[in-house]
This record gives sequence, structure tokens and C-alpha cells, in this order.
Amino acid sequence: MSKKAVLITAMGRGNFTPEQAARLERAGQITYIKSLEPIPPAELAALLMDADVAGLTPRSVPSIDASWIEQLPKLRGIAVFATGVDYIDVELLEERGIKLSNLPEYSTVSVAEHTIGMLLTMSRRIHLSQDRVRGRVPFGTSVKGWELRGRTIGLIGLGRIGRYVSELAQAFGMRVVGYDPIADRGAGVTKVSLEELLASSDVVSLHYPSKWKGAHHFGQSQLRQMKPGSYLINVSRSALVDDAAVVASIEAGYLKGYAVDDRFSLAGTAAADRLVAEGRILQTGHTAWYSEEVIERGYETWADNVIGLLTDRPQHLVTAAEERSGRFAE
Repeated sequence: MSKKAVLITAMGRGNFTPEQAARLERAGQITYIKSLEPIPPAELAALLMDADVAGLTPRSVPSIDASWIEQLPKLRGIAVFATGVDYIDVELLEERGIKLSNLPEYSTVSVAEHTIGMLLTMSRRIHLSQDRVRGRVPFGTSVKGWELRGRTIGLIGLGRIGRYVSELAQAFGMRVVGYDPIADRGAGVTKVSLEELLASSDVVSLHYPSKWKGAHHFGQSQLRQMKPGSYLINVSRSALVDDAAVVASIEAGYLKGYAVDDRFSLAGTAAADRLVAEGRILQTGHTAWYSEEVIERGYETWADNVIGLLTDRPQHLVTAAEERSGRFAE
């Protein structure tokens, strides 16, 4: 008897090409479920009760944890439409014998290009220039920018995305320094200590994963070590950075600006809103990954991952040891 898989997406079967759907349905019994909103744990457990394999998106299932996993003794594999696994209790999955597959490479190019887009937006004051011509800020607001050539960008994390950001930054004539505690990697990157990177970089860009229930990794201590007047870019996860420390650092004149592709926990507060209006904080709300090419690559690899789990030939597996080290995101 073939195994059963339940795939939860925004459009159900319509998210897959006919060829992808045919491959999936040859590999097992497939149930497609449409969902545009997060599914409550009890409802999710009911939907997956008979599944051997689940295909899940963070949009519909924002947390993979004991609240519903422990109700599913039959489940043996989960394929997520994501690279990061900070919303997943990987230790719990291993304890229960549930394999986890992710999409390690599908968004590398788009996220790296988005990083450079945020860098150009901040350096050329593109967002503030638009606000000025639209009358959102006083016409006399300065939109004077600065050039990338000759500046130093410090990359914390030299995995796939960090290395590609390095290539793009070098094309602009930037000096690239990097720090990675896992391995010494990255062509054209001058490897330095974290302390030297923070002190010497005009721009610091974060390219490493956050952890399940992890605490802020980049806070007041790191911000105070940064070069005065420098910028911080975060296309990884907002959880890596202490938002309150960022606001305090900008207000104190240490940090010139912060760009984040995720939520900003202080959005709506007077201090943060003022810095947004001044162009000091740029927020793009987790869209760095979102492109036509990423969607195309993502569904192809996701289908392969589901099929691998159904046929006992899993690929792109994430282990608890790799999640703890961050190695899975190389």
C-alpha cells in the first residue's frame, strides 16, 4: 500500500504544475488542502491524522511543535517550503523519528539581490527620495547619499547567500570582510574576527540562521562595537537583532540606519515611527525570497522532497545537530 501525503498550500493542487502533480501522485496517495491563513493546532492535527508525510508552508503552519506533532503517531516525514527552520522544534522531530526536508538553495539569488537592493536604498536614500516627492516628508529633507565603491561591507555568515552577496558587493567595488564561525570560506573575502569586522565595516550584513526559541544574538554589545555612522542590514530573521537596542543606537548616533526584511517589533511606537519617517529604518516584511524564479525552483524541489520522503529516498534532510550549528544553511 502506498504512503499518504497531505500537502497544504495557498492554492492546493493548483500550486503545482501538471507534471509535478503527476509525479507526486505516482509516488503516493496525495491530498491537497488549500489554506491562506494559519491553521489552529487541533485542526492541523485532524487534517494530518492519516498522513505519513506532510508538505507544509510557514504561511499555513507558522510553528511546527508539540502542540500538534504529538497527536500524530503515524507521521514520519515533513517537507517544508522554507530554508530556515527556526520555527521548527527539530529536536522533537528527531525524538519522534520524523524526518525533515527543507529547501536549502531555492532563494539564494533573490535574497542576495534583495540585500544589495536594501543597501542601495539606504545608501542612495531611494525610499526617502520617494517620500519627499510624494509630500510625505518636508521638501527640504536631505536625500544626499553615498557611493558603495571604496566602502567596506562586513558579512557575518558566509554560507550560500553570504558568498553571493560578496560577489555582488565586489562588483560595486566594495571591500568585503567576513566572519563565519563554522568554516573559512568565500572567494574575495578578507577573513577577520567578529570584533574587527564590526569596527571596520561601513555596512554590516547578517547572513546566518536564527534558532528554535533562540535569544537575540545581535544587540547592544555588538552595536556599540560597530564603526560610528555605519549601517546594519538583516535579511535573515528579525529575531537575531534586538530592535530596542537598534532604536537606541540610532538615536544615540552610533548606528546610521537599519534595514530588515522581516517584522520590526517596535513598529508603531513613537521612536520607531520617527526613525522610519527619517529614512533610518527600512522594513520590507520578509519579501527578499519572493520572486518568480524562487517560486518555480521552490515547488520543483518541494515536490522532489515530498516524493523522496514517500519513497524512502529522502533528500535535503535537516538534523538537530546541523540546526544547532547552523551548518544546514551553508
